[in-house]
Amino acid sequence: MNRDSYLRLRKINKGFLLLHCGSWIQNLLFKLCSKGESFVPMSAEDAERLLSEKHPDVKSSALCENNITSQDVDLQVIVPVYKAEQFLKKCLDSILNQKTKYKFKVVAVNDGSPDRCGEILKEYESDDRIVIYTQENKGHSGARNTALKDIFAKYITFVDSDDEIPEGTIEALMDAAYKYDADIAQGTLDEKTLDGVISHNYKHDLNTNAAKTDIKGFPVAKVYRASLFKDICFPEKYWFEDSNVSMLIIPRAKRLVTIPNLAYYYTTNLGSITHTYYGKPKTIDSFYVTRALLADQQKLMEKGESIDYSINKMFDQIAINWQRSFGLGLEYESAIFVLTCEMFKKRFPNPSAYDAKFTELCKSLTNKDFDVYRRECAFL
Repeated sequence: MNRDSYLRLRKINKGFLLLHCGSWIQNLLFKLCSKGESFVPMSAEDAERLLSEKHPDVKSSALCENNITSQDVDLQVIVPVYKAEQFLKKCLDSILNQKTKYKFKVVAVNDGSPDRCGEILKEYESDDRIVIYTQENKGHSGARNTALKDIFAKYITFVDSDDEIPEGTIEALMDAAYKYDADIAQGTLDEKTLDGVISHNYKHDLNTNAAKTDIKGFPVAKVYRASLFKDICFPEKYWFEDSNVSMLIIPRAKRLVTIPNLAYYYTTNLGSITHTYYGKPKTIDSFYVTRALLADQQKLMEKGESIDYSINKMFDQIAINWQRSFGLGLEYESAIFVLTCEMFKKRFPNPSAYDAKFTELCKSLTNKDFDVYRRECAFL
């Protein structure tokens, strides 16, 4: 199946609400778009070998040891900086111009950016609210992890260097965090194009006892209690490393709060990984990082920690993994399916208590039914 066929299916499904019209209609549409493609049989060993030859697993972990110091600051704002010279000043100014009663500091990490980012950061050196690190390129995760090594605030938030936060963001999120003693407080996120056109996404009502499913998996538009990151970082050298938020950080949080306040402007950049990954070998990372983080979950649970990672979240992640990597072709799609069934059975040996919309996907993983798995992942 190619990308255009997949997007056409999604559009038809959304337009006619086929999720409520019976899976047999979806099945027919999917078969038409799939043009008779079928599973390529292989063992788990063969699947592992095939994927590794295409793109090897770096086997990175999100477990680490970070240093939590005095915490005499309310909020630590972490900004990884790379190839963002046209956005960086606007990003930093949106943070530093916040009017708030809370004490905050920005940790900006120049991740070996080859453009003028280093020069721009020098303009902010005299501001005692900003700490600047410069390092050789380690990727988005490596930059964030450098800032996490020394945690000096009670709460942490992340802002990417091509994005902005609206006025009042710090005040609103920190008010909610302190008032409700939240482990995570999440605000509303809007998208903004390079032309300044805003689309409204991820809105929230005030919920002082939100469920884990109410908290989105992306790292931004939130403040986190610093202790959540005492031994967790972002797995390095993977794409889609942000999965650690949904798979490790949110599952270990206890008190979750959502607020309706706008807390983040995400810049829609058509050159970003999000918009250019289709068909690239590194999309296999979506599966690899999921497997690595499940292993990290297991290690934390063996230490006695309660990790509340729901089966519903696992289904969502499996569907996302398929949507990211199906462009590699049927053989690699089949390999990921074989290893996904194995991974799912290991983490959820007796699947139960999940939303009805995941019934068919659960059956497909349990019964190793590739056709149903593909259809369900396409329409979730």
